[in-house]
Amino acid sequence: MGILGKLFEKKVCDICGGEIGMLGNRKLDDGNLCKNCAKELSPWFSDRRHSTVEEIRQQLAYREDNKKKVQMFQITRDFKGSNAHVFIDDQHGWFTIASRINVENNPDILELSQITSCRLDVEQERTEEFYEDKEGNEQSYDPPRYNYSYDYKIEIGVRAPWFNEMRISLNTFSIPEHDRGRILDTENLGNQNVAALTQCQQTYQQPMGQQPMYQQMGQTGYQQQMNTQPAASIKCDKCGWTPTDMTNIPKFCPFCGDPIDWNDQIM
Repeated sequence: MGILGKLFEKKVCDICGGEIGMLGNRKLDDGNLCKNCAKELSPWFSDRRHSTVEEIRQQLAYREDNKKKVQMFQITRDFKGSNAHVFIDDQHGWFTIASRINVENNPDILELSQITSCRLDVEQERTEEFYEDKEGNEQSYDPPRYNYSYDYKIEIGVRAPWFNEMRISLNTFSIPEHDRGRILDTENLGNQNVAALTQCQQTYQQPMGQQPMYQQMGQTGYQQQMNTQPAASIKCDKCGWTPTDMTNIPKFCPFCGDPIDWNDQIM
């Protein structure tokens, strides 16, 4: 049989026995899976291509049993992310990540004791700022100036048969560095999630005097670098404030609260 013959050859799902359309086949290690059966797999499962027919049968049986837990799930705590929630059932000691809990969605219900790790992760994105010279050409500042933004997500390691990691994003769009109120709110929400999932019962709030995560990243290194270069002058690009002690530069302007960064350095 030629290549075209194999392409149009009728295939049968090894799980339900139904006929698979030309674009509906989901290959398994030793067989075929139709798209309808594939939809019933866990959304956290990513190793379908290397799974056997028997392994898929076992997972689908687990997913069917999971529907009973979905019906029994009692939400006692709810933490909202960007497009899903972390739901906790303290009565049963369960949790799940889902947009909503119903049999149709059938979100994986796990024991809190199955969590092996849980952390708040922040990703920093840096974009360079440019200016136009007299000829209208785009030029870099000297030294370069950058704008920063941040994305937050919770990464949960789990001990489960079909997957070992779950993630939830806490923001839909990147948060710019100047939106410090939203940054702190997002970090507090993330830390509350981590505390709840690791069985810490107190509500986490950012301790007074402790730097938010975003300030502990690249710009902290910049602050240290600036403090080693007393020859440079600092002038807040928002309100014009200048420090009297160039060896002790604050991280924020004491008058307007703007971050002290490359934009405020005068060579």
